[in-house]
Amino acid sequence: MSDQSCHTTPRCDWAYAHLILRLWVGLRLLMAGLDKMRQKGGDGFGFEWIEASMKPIVDNMAQYALIPGFMLKPYAIVLPYALLISGVWCILGIANRIGLLVGGLVFVSLSFGLMALPDDDQAVFRGIEVALTALALMTSAHNQFSLDGLLFRKKGGCCAHKAAE
Repeated sequence: MSDQSCHTTPRCDWAYAHLILRLWVGLRLLMAGLDKMRQKGGDGFGFEWIEASMKPIVDNMAQYALIPGFMLKPYAIVLPYALLISGVWCILGIANRIGLLVGGLVFVSLSFGLMALPDDDQAVFRGIEVALTALALMTSAHNQFSLDGLLFRKKGGCCAHKAAE
């Protein structure tokens, strides 16, 4: 096999790397969104618990952050849904790049909020999530193992050249 064919044929290792990154990012987003739907100190779970779950976060941000108060409540309402939707998109690979972009922007917005607080450690953790999401986006050309990849796959998938050898 020539070196030229290696550059034009999709590679399985890149497809697997993208799958692993996309699944991790999606699960992280989904679980963070589901956590916002959990009754704190109880066993309730559902959309009705979102406001109560987000209230301590909004109160903390209003007290310590430099972010205007009128922006906090709308953000707190949208955040859990953005986490859930982008998480599902990433896990399934629906609108693969858009899902990863939205998820990455959610992580950036969470990082910004933590940077506005005196909480450097958590901001660094969000930065790691941003970096992993960016890496998933960088490998998104190799999304053979996603719903997009299955529906819009070009003939000769990631390991087709091995069968021909």
